[in-house]
Amino acid sequence: MQVPVYTQKGTEHKKVGAGTGFIVSADGFILTNKHVVADDSADYTVLLSNGKQKPAKVIFKDPSNDLAVVKIEGSGYPAVTLGDSNSLKLGQAVFAVGNALGEYSNSVSVGVISGLNRTVQASDSSNNSVETLNGIIQTDAAINPGNSGGPLSNLNGEVLGVNVATSQGASNISFSIPINQVKQTIKFVLGK
Repeated sequence: MQVPVYTQKGTEHKKVGAGTGFIVSADGFILTNKHVVADDSADYTVLLSNGKQKPAKVIFKDPSNDLAVVKIEGSGYPAVTLGDSNSLKLGQAVFAVGNALGEYSNSVSVGVISGLNRTVQASDSSNNSVETLNGIIQTDAAINPGNSGGPLSNLNGEVLGVNVATSQGASNISFSIPINQVKQTIKFVLGK
């Protein structure tokens, strides 16, 4: 009797998910959501707005918020301007930038601030991980799968929040972590 023997011939890298992030420092630090980079064994690649791809390393995951920081090599990257989320007003115009559905990079959706200081329970698509987020911004700007980790900005282009979740089964109810809650994380990771 012969038993077939199988040998592996290398590995194949395959895209299995997509999210969004934004550069917070010219030396390649990028803020995103923790759930975007949840797989510790995965390799991550950043697709820049100019079409270039860079390997990325996850350097920080916030244990209590859905935030993470990844790093790409290089310098001279255009960093975003962080605004003041404490100055937000209901009805204020905002826009969300992201990689909608993981297919349409640099997608922009517009809306208004429709609620402030919300508490939401966010779960992953399999409902295995549930996290309570406090003090969250509610917006009607479309935040689709793939937009997670992207910026919610005012009309001056200042980032006011990190897009984090959308309400399943509802129309145009999405949530963003206020940037003032995030600034301490950025300062801690960058040491600046």
